[in-house]
Amino acid sequence: MGYKSILFCFLFAFTDLNAQIYIQGKEVISLSSIANSTLLTVPNRLTMENAFSKYKILAPDIVNQQSRLVGEFWLFDNLFINIVSRNLMSTRKENFKELRYASGPQGASTGKHKHEYFDTIKTVNNYEAFISYYYSSNNKFFIIQDKQGRYKLSGTIISTNADKKKAEAFIDTLLNSITFK
Repeated sequence: MGYKSILFCFLFAFTDLNAQIYIQGKEVISLSSIANSTLLTVPNRLTMENAFSKYKILAPDIVNQQSRLVGEFWLFDNLFINIVSRNLMSTRKENFKELRYASGPQGASTGKHKHEYFDTIKTVNNYEAFISYYYSSNNKFFIIQDKQGRYKLSGTIISTNADKKKAEAFIDTLLNSITFK
């Protein structure tokens, strides 16, 4: 009996070392625990190892170590999606109007950069969303805060140069697929 117990513990220890990691970061919570999405499903999440491999291809200058990845990751139609979900109690609520003017290029609010930069604040399903990006960039950003003041999602869609327009169009599809529980 003693040998079987030791063998079981030994095998369990090695199994645990090979566990797949799908989410990491300080006070990050799983998207599926707070929201539903027809596109960002649990079975389609990337492991941190797979996400880091994709980062090295699409955005090698952003993250140089797998341990520095934050959030959860998906690959959908060749678009690399990163979502960082947090309780609003563990982070600060954004004032989207202030963020809009602070994050864009100087003069964006007057339309000076309308052919270079895009941002908008919109209501989708049961939350408010702020979307921003440069047309020339492969990175498209968004922040979502539910209307009940419970959760905040920060998201990035990273594309290849050939898929920039697809990423821009996909943001609305992605946002429409998300509803808070």
